[in-house]
Amino acid sequence: MTVSNVKTSSKREGSPSELLDDQVLLRQQTIIEAANQMIATIAADQQLIYLNTFGRQLLGVAQDHDLLAQPLYVHDFHLPATYSYLNEEVFPKLKISAGRWDGELELKNLQGELIPSHMTIVAHLDAQGEVAWITGIAKDLRLRRQYEAQQRLALRVFDNTIEGIMVTDAQARILQVNQAFVEITGFTEEEVLGRTPKMLRSEHHDEYFYDAMWDQVEVEGRWQGEIWNRRKDGGVFLQWLSINCLKDPQGKTQYYVSVFHDLTEMRAKEAEISHLSSHDPLTGLGNRHLLNERMQHAIRQARRQHSRLALMAIDLGEIQLINESLGHVACDRLIQSQGKKLAMMMEDSVTVVRFGADEFTVLIEDVMDPYSISQLAQKVRKSLQEAVEVDGHRVRLSPSLGIAFYPEDAADEGALLRNAQVALNQAKQSGRDTFRFYDQNMGQEARERLMLEQALRDAITQNALELHYQPKVSLNTGAIYGAEALLRWNHPMLGSISPAVFIPIAEVSGLIVEIGYWVFRDVCRQLSLWREQGLKLPRIAVNMSVQQLEREDLLQQLLSSLQAHHLPVDALELEITETGLMKSEGRALSCVQALSAEGFRLALDDFGTGYSSLSYLRRLPLSTLKIDRSFISDMQSDRVALSIVKTIIQLSRDLGLDVVAEGVELSEQADQLRDMGCDLVQGFFFYRPMSAGQFQELLLPLDETIEH
Repeated sequence: MTVSNVKTSSKREGSPSELLDDQVLLRQQTIIEAANQMIATIAADQQLIYLNTFGRQLLGVAQDHDLLAQPLYVHDFHLPATYSYLNEEVFPKLKISAGRWDGELELKNLQGELIPSHMTIVAHLDAQGEVAWITGIAKDLRLRRQYEAQQRLALRVFDNTIEGIMVTDAQARILQVNQAFVEITGFTEEEVLGRTPKMLRSEHHDEYFYDAMWDQVEVEGRWQGEIWNRRKDGGVFLQWLSINCLKDPQGKTQYYVSVFHDLTEMRAKEAEISHLSSHDPLTGLGNRHLLNERMQHAIRQARRQHSRLALMAIDLGEIQLINESLGHVACDRLIQSQGKKLAMMMEDSVTVVRFGADEFTVLIEDVMDPYSISQLAQKVRKSLQEAVEVDGHRVRLSPSLGIAFYPEDAADEGALLRNAQVALNQAKQSGRDTFRFYDQNMGQEARERLMLEQALRDAITQNALELHYQPKVSLNTGAIYGAEALLRWNHPMLGSISPAVFIPIAEVSGLIVEIGYWVFRDVCRQLSLWREQGLKLPRIAVNMSVQQLEREDLLQQLLSSLQAHHLPVDALELEITETGLMKSEGRALSCVQALSAEGFRLALDDFGTGYSSLSYLRRLPLSTLKIDRSFISDMQSDRVALSIVKTIIQLSRDLGLDVVAEGVELSEQADQLRDMGCDLVQGFFFYRPMSAGQFQELLLPLDETIEH
């Protein structure tokens, strides 16, 4: 704010002095209008009587606004609080403080925008010492505030970024470092200022490396890459470093800015992720991914060197039973123990991986002859057979091994693995506790079994299996006593497939459990349907596999199916093979006892074919003994078979059990059995297995009685 009216001189108009004064005033006015600060004159009553061009732009006052005709006052350009401060604090003190005040104040233009400014206020006094007018000079601080905010933000970023930052001058003397630099290197800011980055050098790079790095910085203005540096404690660490050269307008280097981050933790995580992706978390051994990589590399090398590889597939055996009897934790410890044992038997060049739940695979390179692999297989088998202490229990396993060679048995890693698995399956089917080498015929058989297994899986999901019923007949009355539910599979392409073919496949693959549950549910459904039709329900025998008997949820599954169809427990009879019980006597026996306690009737199928039947027969809570068909077919020509049949019939009578003869195909056989006191029979002489609809025609209504 400056004086707007200048008093005229007492000199004569038009004189040289007056002309000179006018030129001075015009020059001063031009300077004031050209100023990039607001300059204003304020009267004693605080009315604006002059405002330069910049001031009008700053305060939003039009350039043609007549300040005398349309008066504006100081309070029009401040918030109430700011104006009160001016009116009550600043203006009254101008005379006391030599007529001048400097400070920052907030202006408000006519559009309501607030403008930070630096203000100089000068009071002009008259002869009596009173304020005649006031000059106000204001500098717009908005750009400076923005710059300061940017500086504060940059400083916060500089101090808080996780990357270490180091700024040096053109002579590479350190001028500034941030907190991340201190944390990463261990050096404080005071310890590095004025020194050069050479203090961080490790011994991992030679002078040529550093010369090439700085040459690139000078030519291209920047360099980035991995570099090993040293911390204050002497530890060496890998970092990703970026160096940028900052130059002045003349192209002369002023500063170097280095930004880096520590790669140690990231590389450790990458190594951990890489390890996890290629190793089994339970045993620490390799996994399938690692095996594939090693096989690919080994086959390429063997192809170049004309050498031989061996791949050994190992199944521990009995793991599922141990898992169900001792629990998951104990089972995991057992697998860990066996994996460690297996790894310790092998040389460092041998790759040992955990291929599945209880399967391991061993890749041996540079095999000299198959005999050495045979010796190794024997060693592995014996070692894995040794008793292991798990949670106070001594556990013995029945390992099986399958072995395939490159290039004799396979041309690539996929075929090599496949054929080793084929050999393993053959070893398992041979009774376990053994090993087998792959051969071509075995491969064809395995492919056919695999095809049937997949088709069987599809048949289960597509409900393509069917139940037939073979009646059981009373020899004394000729009436139907019950029936046995028999599984049938009619493949759309292969036709009817014998149970003798697909049942073993179901047992090996584990599908037999799912199939067994389906059979039980379907029999319950069929019985419920016959009951709704007013028919007298026969007792239906359902075959149970030993794998079902080993399942902890078997009892609950059966009870749920019966409850769903409102059937009594004795509506069905569970047939269990003697040979199946012997394979898993401990677990199966406890399951059989639990079933009997719930009221289920239990029949022992194929009785007499086992090697120790009588030794444990007294422990089985049975309802029925079934005489195996082999004895029935031979009893007319074989006195031993006839004697066995008589013995079983008498034993059943003494034990209070029902006895059923299977496979009766001749009238003479029926007569013999009747004479020996066997009343219940089944076989082709009476009825062949038939569909549910055909069997339904043989059933009597509920109001008719059946004489036995």
